[in-house]
Amino acid sequence: MEKPPAAASVVPGPAAAVQAPAPLVDVDAGVERLMGNRQVYLRALARFRHDYRSAGAAIGTALETGNPTLAQRLVHTLKGAAGMIEARSLHAAALALETALRTGGPQVTSLADPAQVDALFVRLDAELAHVLRELDGMAGLADAVVAPPRPARPTNLLERLRALLDIGDGEAVDLAEQAQAQDELIVLLGESDYRSFSAAVGEFDFERALALLDRPGRAGTAG
Repeated sequence: MEKPPAAASVVPGPAAAVQAPAPLVDVDAGVERLMGNRQVYLRALARFRHDYRSAGAAIGTALETGNPTLAQRLVHTLKGAAGMIEARSLHAAALALETALRTGGPQVTSLADPAQVDALFVRLDAELAHVLRELDGMAGLADAVVAPPRPARPTNLLERLRALLDIGDGEAVDLAEQAQAQDELIVLLGESDYRSFSAAVGEFDFERALALLDRPGRAGTAG
C-alpha cells in the first residue's frame, strides 16, 4: 500500500510576514473631516500633541483625589479632541471611561465597579500614550506651528469666537451658545452649516468649526 505524499511545508512569503500595526490616527479621514485642508489638519495634530501630553496624568490625579466630575470633564474634552483628529481607538477608550463616570454619579465610591473604572483609565492612558508616540514620529508636524494666544481681545463677537476657536479655548463653547452669536452665525453660515458648526463646537471639534467659519467665499472671512 502506497503512502500518501507528505504535505508540502509552507514557507511564509513576504505577504505573510508580520505586518506593522495599523496607524492609530486616520490621516485621510482627518483631512476629509476638515474639507480637504491638510495644513489645518496637521495643525490640529500638532495642537493635540502639545495640549494633551499630560492629559492622562491629569485624569488620573482627578480620580485619585476623588473628583470624578473633573475627571469626566477632562475625559470628555479628550474624547472630542481624539474624534477631531480621527484617533478612533482613543476616542472609544475615552467614551467608555466617560460613560462609566457618568453612570457612577457624583462620587467615585458610588460606582458599582470601581475596578472597572480603574481598568478603563489604564486602557485610556495606554491608548493616549500610543497616539502621542505615533504623532511624535509623524513627518510634517514639526512645521505645523501651534498658534499662541492672541494678545488682543477682539470686540466683534464673531471675530472673538474665531480667535477662541483658533487657540482651542473652551470659552468658545459658551460664546457660541449666546443668542446673539447664534443669530449672527445663522446669517453667516446658513441653517445647514450652522447646525454642523454648532455640533462641531459642542464636541470640541474646534478645527472643523473654524474651517466652517472660514470657508472660502464667506462674508467676513479672515485673511
